[in-house]
Amino acid sequence: MSETPNMKRTPIMEQYEEETGKLAIWKGEISKQFKKWEQQKEKEEIKKQKLEIISESRVEKKKMKKEVKEDKIVGKDYEHLIVVENLHKTYLLGTTAVAALRGIDLTIDKGDFIDIMGPSGSGKTTLLNLIGGLDTPTRGKIFLEGRNISMLNDNKLAEIRRERIGFVFQFYNLLPQMTAMENVMVPLHFSGDLSRRGKRKRAMDLLRLVGLDERAHHTPSELSGGEQQRVAIARAFANDPSVVILDEVTGDLDSKTGIMILNLLRDLNKRGATFVAVSHDAAVSEFANKVLHMRDGKLTTEGEIGGLKETKIMESTRKRGTEINKEKCKSKIFQYLFLNQGKTEIKMSEIKLYIPTGIINNLPEHFEDILQELIYDNNLSAKIDGELLILQ
Repeated sequence: MSETPNMKRTPIMEQYEEETGKLAIWKGEISKQFKKWEQQKEKEEIKKQKLEIISESRVEKKKMKKEVKEDKIVGKDYEHLIVVENLHKTYLLGTTAVAALRGIDLTIDKGDFIDIMGPSGSGKTTLLNLIGGLDTPTRGKIFLEGRNISMLNDNKLAEIRRERIGFVFQFYNLLPQMTAMENVMVPLHFSGDLSRRGKRKRAMDLLRLVGLDERAHHTPSELSGGEQQRVAIARAFANDPSVVILDEVTGDLDSKTGIMILNLLRDLNKRGATFVAVSHDAAVSEFANKVLHMRDGKLTTEGEIGGLKETKIMESTRKRGTEINKEKCKSKIFQYLFLNQGKTEIKMSEIKLYIPTGIINNLPEHFEDILQELIYDNNLSAKIDGELLILQ
């Protein structure tokens, strides 16, 4: 058949004509039968891709079950808190299969503060969701405390999230009609280990830990953004989780408040808390002990990461400001020690209380590390023993 002047036959039209023996174009117009056939083909293709993905996932899960069983027989043990092995995640968008993760290997130890950075679409949020048990992989494994959580059903995953994983989100996710204390108590309602009085005490202890015990009976609308995020952090620790997931934890805060939150997280990390964060905020990486870069669904060590919240000029200004605060902090330490001459043992918390909050909340490193630096540089004849500074 010759082509019409305004219309050209495509490969799909040729396929239709071969399969049906009918013309795709008749009298200069595309036939209705061809349109119906084409739509049906598209539906069949989508169904085929879905089945392929499901089939691949099932095969992988069977393989993983077999390996898990073999691991138990052999007595395989993981020394790391979290182990991620060959992690893949594929989503189906229309007729297109999109690989969000393409083979991630990662280990996280207790006490780590991991920051995952990358441009939008790099896969960092997908990775965070999988580690946090909010989604399951297409293939690969995730071990939390030696347990393969990638094999768990929805109910078991919910149990893991409730008991072993804490979450802090960008927009706080506090219940608006509840007070700060009641919001912190929410995860405790699913635990039968504490009485109501015990739950209230636990909530108050956590609010005290984040410096909000005096705001315990205020609702979210009566709290600032930074205060709401601190409540969210307290809530994340309610059930004493193994790891806390931070999703753009400073994303909805101004830079000054963001640094205050990061200082709090650093203090908690110093006490042994484990954090895994994703962020566009360059400042977060300076508070983490490990920074991972992602691009195109893989971890990478090449190239700069774009799309950050902070420009180079903003970063330079912030760093200059924190270094100035560090010098002010050192000066205040010596001032306090001079006022307390004769003492041989001083609580570090007492020294910290003497230093203005504006300085403490904008330091480039932990307060204890600054004291340790003074000792290492022989500017201070002392040693740190637990919570005490022993003067020599």
